[in-house]
Amino acid sequence: MSGSFNGAPEANTGYLVSDLIGLALEQLGQGSVGVNIDPNGFTSGVMHLNMMLAQWQRRRWLVPNLVDMAFPTTGASVYYVGPGGDLDTPVRPDKIEAAYARLLNGAPLSQQGDFSPTDFATTDFSGPVNGLDSGGQPIDFPLTMIPSYEDYAGLGLKALRTWPSYAFYNPIFPQGEFYPWPIPPGAAWELHVLFKQPLPANLKASSPLNLPPEYWDAVMWCLAARLAPSYGLEPSPTVVAMAKSSLNTIRTANTQIPTLGMPAILTPINNPFYWPGLEIQKL
Repeated sequence: MSGSFNGAPEANTGYLVSDLIGLALEQLGQGSVGVNIDPNGFTSGVMHLNMMLAQWQRRRWLVPNLVDMAFPTTGASVYYVGPGGDLDTPVRPDKIEAAYARLLNGAPLSQQGDFSPTDFATTDFSGPVNGLDSGGQPIDFPLTMIPSYEDYAGLGLKALRTWPSYAFYNPIFPQGEFYPWPIPPGAAWELHVLFKQPLPANLKASSPLNLPPEYWDAVMWCLAARLAPSYGLEPSPTVVAMAKSSLNTIRTANTQIPTLGMPAILTPINNPFYWPGLEIQKL
């Protein structure tokens, strides 16, 4: 079942799913030397692996990175995110981690995300746009995410059309709904959304697990813990401890803590109750 050479992972794709399932079963005494593994055990292992990765997908600290994808505005009040949507993604994100609006100002559409070396290579000068003059370079403005549908429902003038400042994401299935507010006009704007990179969740036994190396150990030990009840076993303390340790390694590698933001009312400049020395008071 293994496609690895002498136990070594493939250079670009890592271990095969069958390799990791075999190792997981060994931790349960089901794949030791001289013991034949039931083919159904591999089938069950593949199903458990896909279900486990689908669960991991919803945890920010278990996803290697965020994806920045963009789509042009059309003047619509809602845009659809998911397979075949305005933003065509393999799976619909459960949450938008952050968003921003790009005033194109004569720059070309990127649509495939940010941070490309050619994104800002234009030197064309298209003149002022909406009173702003940046020499043809795009300008990004952060969008504050509205946290709940109840808060979005509380907006009094949902059809307001002007400079976008907020956004609400409704993660319905199979396509999520992205509501920018105020509604930006078409052509001049591009909306960027950041969401968790999709993890593979349709793997087969012969598929490579194309994830960073620190995931190999975590997948093997966590899979062993998941498969134990299928064999009428309780995962041993060693399996549980190793699963926790490997997950903590991933947490350490993936953790990104944004800079803490404070409401304007609490900052000295905007606080009407500010007095000299307030910033050093310990209340």
